Amino acid sequence: MSQLEEGSSRRPHGGCAILSRYALVLDTVAQVPGGLSLSEIGQRTQLPQATIYRLVHALVHVGFLAVGERRRRYVLGPRLLRLTPGDIPSSTVSVLAQPILNQLATDFGETAVIAKLEGAGVATLGVAMPGGALPAFIRPGHLLPLHAAASAKAILAFSSDSLIGDFLLKPRPCFTSRTKTERTEIADELARIREQGFAVCNQELDAGVLAYACPVRNGTAAVTYSLGLVGYAERLGRAPPDAVVSSLKVAARVFSNVLREECGAVPDPWSSFSAGLPFAQRDDRAAIDH
Repeated sequence: MSQLEEGSSRRPHGGCAILSRYALVLDTVAQVPGGLSLSEIGQRTQLPQATIYRLVHALVHVGFLAVGERRRRYVLGPRLLRLTPGDIPSSTVSVLAQPILNQLATDFGETAVIAKLEGAGVATLGVAMPGGALPAFIRPGHLLPLHAAASAKAILAFSSDSLIGDFLLKPRPCFTSRTKTERTEIADELARIREQGFAVCNQELDAGVLAYACPVRNGTAAVTYSLGLVGYAERLGRAPPDAVVSSLKVAARVFSNVLREECGAVPDPWSSFSAGLPFAQRDDRAAIDH
C-alpha cells in the first residue's frame, strides 16, 4: 500500500507532501465560485498563514490561481480553464441544460435560454418554452449582441479585460431607443452586473421584449455560460424581479454543479438540498452571491 493510500496513518513526505498542499489549496478554492481570501483559505485548510501565502502566490504565478472579480479573493486561474466545463461539447451542454431550462420555463411561463461564449461572441445553445411556437426573438445558434442581450451581457461582464477592451473599441449598433451604445455607459453597466450578479435587457434589443440572465460560475474568474428568461415586457414585467433573479441564480448554481460532475469535479454540496425542487420554490438565500 502506498503512502497516500494508507490515509491518516502515515503522512506523505518530500515532493508528495508539497504537491498535496498545492492540491489542497486548489481543491479548497474550487469549492467557492466567488473565490476565497488568503485568511479564508488558511482557515479551511488549517495550514499556516505563511505557507498559504507562499502556495497561493506560486499558484498565481503559474496561472493555476487568479485574482477574482472581488478584490483580494482568489479563484481558479486561466491555466486550469481547459479542465473546466468550458471544454464540454456544446451539444452535450445543451442536453445537460435542458431539464433546468424546462423547469424555469414551467415555473415562470416564459422562455428559458442558455448561452455560451464562442470566441469573441455569445451564442444561444438551447431554449425551453412553456408551450406554443418558438418566439421570433429566440434564435438558437444566433450570435447575440454583447451590449444589448441580457444573456450576452451576463457573460461579457465576467470576461477578460482584453475581450471587454476590444469590444468597447468597436462600433456598436443601436437596435431600439433604449440600446446603450456609449462606451462609459456600457462599462458602468458591466460593473453593476459584476456587483449584482445578473443582467437585464429591457427592450434594448427588441421593442416590447424583457430578459434577465445570470452567469454560470465554474470556480474560475472567467464565465463561459449564462442562463436567462425572455418574455414580452408587459407579461414578464409583472413578475417580481427579485423572484426572477433569485430563481435564475439558483438555476445557475445547479447547472454549474451539473457541469462540474460531468467533468469529474467535486460538486458544491449546497445543491444537494435543492436539486429536486422547482426553482421558484427553493430556499435561494445561498444562491444570492453579490
